[in-house]
Amino acid sequence: MALYVVATPIGNLKDITERAREVLRGVSIIICEQISVSLKLINYIGAKPEKIISIDKVSDEVLEYLRDKDGAIIVSAGTPAISDPGSKIVRACFENGIKVVPIPGPSALASALSVCGFDTSRFIFLGFIPRKGRKNFLRKLKEGLEHLPFSPLLVFYESPHRIISTLEDVMEIFGQNYKVFLAREMTKMFEEFIRGRISDVIQELRSRSIKGEITFILSPN
Repeated sequence: MALYVVATPIGNLKDITERAREVLRGVSIIICEQISVSLKLINYIGAKPEKIISIDKVSDEVLEYLRDKDGAIIVSAGTPAISDPGSKIVRACFENGIKVVPIPGPSALASALSVCGFDTSRFIFLGFIPRKGRKNFLRKLKEGLEHLPFSPLLVFYESPHRIISTLEDVMEIFGQNYKVFLAREMTKMFEEFIRGRISDVIQELRSRSIKGEITFILSPN
């Protein structure tokens, strides 16, 4: 049968698409990043799969199950395999002749780009910056960008407790003139956007407590 790779809301459950709702209600097995988190959505849409399993429990038995019945993979927010778990099971499905079907939907990446106000014709999405060797990663990134014939936006995900130190490292290596757009708690009650020179955004963040997952975009001009 098929594995459906289903995008789910990044915060507001009302953002679930009708197609995603239909798929999740119709499959026999739902593979989740975190079952406790995904159960909120599963119960919200009234899905009643035969099995709900954690993505780290995926085995040959699950692949055999997918040969006869449809399944879906979801993550806690957004699209599986995009800076989230999922790529391994998708690859395993391809290797075992199991059909894979994308069900597009909410995306923190696309949502942030759509409201950043920068020229979005060219961008590079880099997910989460590595925790270890962050400065070395940023230096190599800067060196690589110097060989491009254009200056793309750089899009990252980051956690609230690392965002200030990450931006400080970015400013040290890329310079103070870079502009940054920071999106926090998108689609939720306390959704917030901060936009300005990187030094000003850092100063703004230092003056407050920071909660919620963050998408930030760097612009060279």
